[in-house]
Amino acid sequence: MSAPRSTAPDSVSLPTSDRPGEQLRVLIVTENASQRHGGESILPLHWFLGLLRANVDVRLLMHARHEREVVELLGENAFRVHFVPDTLSQKILWTLSRPLPHNVKVFTTVWFMHLITQFTQRRVARRMIAQHQINVVHEPIPVSPRLPSMMYDLGAPVVIGPMNGNMSYPPGSRRPLFQEPIFRPLARSFTSLANWLIPGKRRSALLLVANERTRQGLPRNCSARVETLVENGVDPEVWRRPDDLPTRPDGVLRLGFSGRLLDWKGVDVVLAVLAELRKQSPAVELWIVGDGPERKRLGRQAEHLGLVGAVTFHGWVGQNECARLLSQCDVFVYPSVMDCGGAVVLEAMSLGLPVVALNWGGPADYVRPPFGVAIDPAPRRQVIAEMVKAIQSLTPEKRRRMGAAAQKEIADHYAWPAKIQEILAKYKDACGADTHTPKAEGTAESLCVESSPSA
Repeated sequence: MSAPRSTAPDSVSLPTSDRPGEQLRVLIVTENASQRHGGESILPLHWFLGLLRANVDVRLLMHARHEREVVELLGENAFRVHFVPDTLSQKILWTLSRPLPHNVKVFTTVWFMHLITQFTQRRVARRMIAQHQINVVHEPIPVSPRLPSMMYDLGAPVVIGPMNGNMSYPPGSRRPLFQEPIFRPLARSFTSLANWLIPGKRRSALLLVANERTRQGLPRNCSARVETLVENGVDPEVWRRPDDLPTRPDGVLRLGFSGRLLDWKGVDVVLAVLAELRKQSPAVELWIVGDGPERKRLGRQAEHLGLVGAVTFHGWVGQNECARLLSQCDVFVYPSVMDCGGAVVLEAMSLGLPVVALNWGGPADYVRPPFGVAIDPAPRRQVIAEMVKAIQSLTPEKRRRMGAAAQKEIADHYAWPAKIQEILAKYKDACGADTHTPKAEGTAESLCVESSPSA
């Protein structure tokens, strides 16, 4: 699974529901919407599918790069999606970006390509709002609080988020690029100016943030209303333990990791932890679910550490298969140093796995006693030692108790059906509070219509 941050099902079944929402008409605007692409791009699909299940008339406006995947996923509901293609300028920028390091691309060419997409989407969104009598526009990604938005003056109130960002590398961590300490401050300064010139966030009806760290990263002089809502969630129908798991050999401790294989995800640390554990007990193994640019290097590291046979690289798999694989693990290990959200942590918790993660970014918001162990940021060797110590302390009975507590935490706070009800309330609040949106010709007379039994 190249980016197992995906919690949408492998195929879509949309049962009818008696929940309110039939008269609300929502347009979700996003550049990416994909299970395979990784990271935040799964979030628009969660909101879209969840709103459909709640009987909301919802449309999706996105870039065409994931058209085939989304059409296959949505089936008969694909008519609700409008795709915008690449422009010539985007193709040129993409060609120029190929030799650049990943994190430099994000701050330069990828950023400009996103703005070009938004420029096109803004014109299309205004037409869709008029054509479909849209009540509210929701822009769930980018989750970065600093990136500007062109979704303003559309003819309907705009809700942006939930956002989650304003992060930096933890003290003592190894930065993947020497250029990044230069590019990151420059990029942040530039986005402050960009948000003044492109006032989408300043003019939105409602900004949603996952935490206070993200709130502090919003554009200056932002007069929009800001509320808190965690961006990640779990689909309980997908992320549950199957009843027909194969029999496990006794006495073997199996660690699990899922995520895109990127340098800052810390998979190299997980391999080092495994090597240290096996020095004391050879009955420890690791399953890695995911794929990415670091795959070959990690394979070489595993060979160098003498872990051939103890590590299984499963690659990219669908959501149901990812849940099945992780359900056969005992502990989920996730030492990422730059994860704003870390939805894979929630997914592992939903499967009843205790989590050992770095106390940084998104995972720090979720991992705590009694269902996980958060390791404070420190130099690499110290983090490895602390993770080894934490895993060794997890007896079978302690793992069982922590796993049960983790499942309860997910059911109580992070299930997607409950989050959909939260966002519906936010939509209606935004409609009532919107003061920045001029009426576009052909848009609905009433921005929000309350559902009623007679409707």
